[in-house]
Amino acid sequence: MYDTRWRAGAWAVMMAMTAVPSAASAVDRWTSPHPGIRHLHRVRPGVDLHVVLVDLASPEVSVVATRPEDRFTTTSEFARRYDAVVAVNANFWGRGSCGLAAGGGEVYPRIYEDGCIATLGVGPGNDAVALDTSASPHGPLPAMITEAWSGKPWLMRGGQAPRNWVRPQHLYRPNPRTAAALSADHRTMILLSADGRRPGVPGLTGFQLVDVLREFGAHDAINLDGGGSTTLVMDSHLINRPSDRHERSVITHLGIRLRPGAVWYAGQITGRGAPESVTAGQSSKVWVEARNTGRRAWSAEQGPTVELTDGGRTWTARPTGEVPPGEVGRFEVSWEPRSFGNTSLRARLVTPEGGLLVDEPIRFDVAVRAPAAPTAPAAAPPPAPQVMTASMGFGCNAQPGHPSGLAWGVLGMFGSLVAALRRRRRPTA
Repeated sequence: MYDTRWRAGAWAVMMAMTAVPSAASAVDRWTSPHPGIRHLHRVRPGVDLHVVLVDLASPEVSVVATRPEDRFTTTSEFARRYDAVVAVNANFWGRGSCGLAAGGGEVYPRIYEDGCIATLGVGPGNDAVALDTSASPHGPLPAMITEAWSGKPWLMRGGQAPRNWVRPQHLYRPNPRTAAALSADHRTMILLSADGRRPGVPGLTGFQLVDVLREFGAHDAINLDGGGSTTLVMDSHLINRPSDRHERSVITHLGIRLRPGAVWYAGQITGRGAPESVTAGQSSKVWVEARNTGRRAWSAEQGPTVELTDGGRTWTARPTGEVPPGEVGRFEVSWEPRSFGNTSLRARLVTPEGGLLVDEPIRFDVAVRAPAAPTAPAAAPPPAPQVMTASMGFGCNAQPGHPSGLAWGVLGMFGSLVAALRRRRRPTA
């Protein structure tokens, strides 16, 4: 009887310690500590976990990883240095980082693979990716990605959970857990920190971890370093209860920072220019310069446009090259004025959605000259006079400027006639 009661009681305790509640039965406490950030603390018998949902579509939120020179610090120290309002531990580590790790665009110098091929990456514009880095554990980073974390294994990939993990074997036993995931549209990041290794709270198995992540919309999820490394810091406070009863120094971290008032697209027109004068009806280059004061880079494919109007027609132009935040870019328009005189041009900066980025459009005047009057073609020179020349007894041949024998004969006859007339008028002796 004693043995039976003991076994029944042990089984009940084990079930209470390992059960993960459904969303309907769980006692959850939700808070929204900052714009774009929601925090869940779930406590019930056998479970003490935290879930943080980060809205990557919010320009007031940014994601940051530990730079290589700051590795091996506690999560609290990382949060302090990087001004992160949310921070968790990240990669497994040993003789370096297990799998690809990067912070601020710098890839970690010492990386070993050991199965850590499940990678999440985020860029300055919160562009997020989930990728397999088995062929590139040392980088390079994908375009537009500056922060990266790796773990093992994939808890979820493309919405599917493998559930046949070969390693690590500790996924089949309850343990403290840290995980990170992305939603299907990559617009939400899900961070999970589950306590364990204490009486009444053993932690989560890999299967339970998947169930919780799926509940909150995870599509691609990775298992990060857990056990005594599992740490969650929010607003400079240690939120969870590390199993070591103190924070470990770990190699890399994942943090969430705030940018109050930040927007994706913002700009300020800093300059404009045109030729001193242009000709009506002819195309001329007019340019506008603007500084990128938003969070997303501008490019010819994506970003704001400049609208230029002369009162009747409107031209649009994108930047001539990539313009990172804080830099100045040039927008060039091929403008063809219709009429001459002083023309006032208006230019404004417009978001991809059509919103105005500057309060007032700028104006600048351009002198437009009339096209030059067409000149008459030069008159052809008059033809040279034709002189008839002849050769007595051999017909007639006319060549310009070349008298022949006939001409001399005619002149000779005319001279003989004049001489005869003079003799007739001469008095006889």
